[in-house]
Amino acid sequence: MRRWTIGPVIEDGFFYDFAYKRPFTPEDLAAIEAKMTELSKADLKVSRRVMPRDDAVAYFKSLGEVYKAEIIASIPATEEIGLYGQGRLGRCAAARTCRLPASSKPFKLTKVAGAYWRGDSRNEMLQRIYGTAWGRQEQLDEYLHGSKKRRSATIAASAASSICFTCRKKRRVPCSGIRTAGSFSRRSSRTCASATARPVFGEVNGPELMDVSLWQQSGHLEKFGENMFLTKTPDERVYAIKPMNCPGHVQIFKQGIRSHRDLPIRFGEFGKVHRYEPSGALHGLMRVRAFTQDDAHIFITEEQIKEESVHNIQLLLSITRTSGSTTCA
Repeated sequence: MRRWTIGPVIEDGFFYDFAYKRPFTPEDLAAIEAKMTELSKADLKVSRRVMPRDDAVAYFKSLGEVYKAEIIASIPATEEIGLYGQGRLGRCAAARTCRLPASSKPFKLTKVAGAYWRGDSRNEMLQRIYGTAWGRQEQLDEYLHGSKKRRSATIAASAASSICFTCRKKRRVPCSGIRTAGSFSRRSSRTCASATARPVFGEVNGPELMDVSLWQQSGHLEKFGENMFLTKTPDERVYAIKPMNCPGHVQIFKQGIRSHRDLPIRFGEFGKVHRYEPSGALHGLMRVRAFTQDDAHIFITEEQIKEESVHNIQLLLSITRTSGSTTCA
């Protein structure tokens, strides 16, 4: 039995997740697109009816749509739920807003991928169908033509398994822009500006491959081992490709004799990290298995925590304001 889950709009199109007994094939995608094209040509009008939240939960449960019922149950009980249908089709979808008055817009289904329900690897693996839709056919054609030419980054599943290859000439962000972004971050966080009380970070660089005993000692292997890439040498020594920079920075800190008078000591690194993300959690360039992280670790005394926190929040706000960002993570 096929169950519908969720299908939001994304930056350049949409996707819909389905729970199905077997993986969708390219033939399935072609058949689905053909049926969608048939319905699109019918120019079916979108109708709407309103239902109380609890009634909507019961309605979708009666259809066997347990995922829809779960989503609606998470909405406050005081909200009314809009149910949208097309023509005489019995299938309805719940949404807070309607996106189109009718179904006659040009579209194209682009690919199929896996995704865990609600992004949690402990949940069922779903099948995600991606597509794009535009107001006019020429807009769709232009988008599809451009997508073939774009080479900002390629995820080669067979060669690197969701680790990105980047091209010098075809990046969406040119090499010069990437270098500028890196230089800006370094200037912001590695140099002192007394007017803004910015802390000074010393740039360090740790190896990408370290003995697995270090990760056992840090606790990462126990807590994070299933998401780490491990490799064994001919002499049976096991190494881990680093998923984060923390243990490496601790090793640097441990070199030599340190005094409390030396603190705070701040390390920053543009470090490449690799994480074996579950296949259902991978998402374009937003969730991949390798990326460069502008990371930092600060070694301080307990008495320095408050002042250091204030300085670093000021630094973070300064960087986000200068870069034009509206949110920080």
